[in-house]
Amino acid sequence: MSQGAILARAKSRSQSSFGGVVPSRALARSGETLVAALAVEHHAEGAVVPFLVVSEAPGLLDWDPALPGALSVSDESGREYAVRSLSRQTALGTLQATVWIEPAPPPPTRRLTLIVGDLARTAPARGGGGVRRALSGGPWHLEVDLLPSRTAVPPPPEPASDAPPAALARVPARSLAAFLGLVPIGQARLSEDAAVCLWALERYSDRSMLTVACLSDDLVQVGPLTRGEGLVEIWDDLGLRYSAGPVQGAGGPGWSETSIEVIPALDPAAQGLGVRLSDLPRSGPDGAMPVPGPFEFGLALDAD
Repeated sequence: MSQGAILARAKSRSQSSFGGVVPSRALARSGETLVAALAVEHHAEGAVVPFLVVSEAPGLLDWDPALPGALSVSDESGREYAVRSLSRQTALGTLQATVWIEPAPPPPTRRLTLIVGDLARTAPARGGGGVRRALSGGPWHLEVDLLPSRTAVPPPPEPASDAPPAALARVPARSLAAFLGLVPIGQARLSEDAAVCLWALERYSDRSMLTVACLSDDLVQVGPLTRGEGLVEIWDDLGLRYSAGPVQGAGGPGWSETSIEVIPALDPAAQGLGVRLSDLPRSGPDGAMPVPGPFEFGLALDAD
């Protein structure tokens, strides 16, 4: 299938094509680099796999999953999937990439095998520009279970206390040295205007990062959360509230993605987390009006 045809299909990533999201525990750490698949978002004509790369290598990371040797996707029956990059966001030592795969994995499929290669960093060069240097440790092999155990629990009682004052994100917000683990989520909530998906929660020694996707239709676009647009409330089963704010985001026709910083680090004794999103930024035929929600989730923190 041509890349143009894949792109046309990838544009069908929207609320109307959405078939559910499943959590992923797949990560591989080799050399100075960690690679994780955060979830699998099912659609009628394909699926979306969000990747996270965190490395101790200095400089900006570089990866184009559509290039030969960069990413191969197959399942247990030997079926191979075409891939295309939907979004890439990079910072010092970190990279997020969302990949469209096609065709849609048929219902009997139990596992996806992802082989990630051609990861590199850009090293400064004399005279400007940069030199692309491959990261050591590859390729990185990930196995994604498409029939995972549930991660949902009832949201814990909401505490009366206020969240701590918001703090500016460290640059970069993610660090391999501070990485503690990945909590799979893979949950979605639906309304007439949007489908809101929580992909995963990354735990670090000083903070956490929550990844969110919002799906809409051709007439209504739910954009990435920004400071001042979209409300995120997070609390745990110990009665503690956390400060939460967007760090970076991306979007396209029918979809948007946001990385949300959660401060302080989650209490190690907490077993459940409540998450509520409301007033999501939206634009449509009637102008800009937020999606009121609320979209509420209960997360099992012992799922990792």
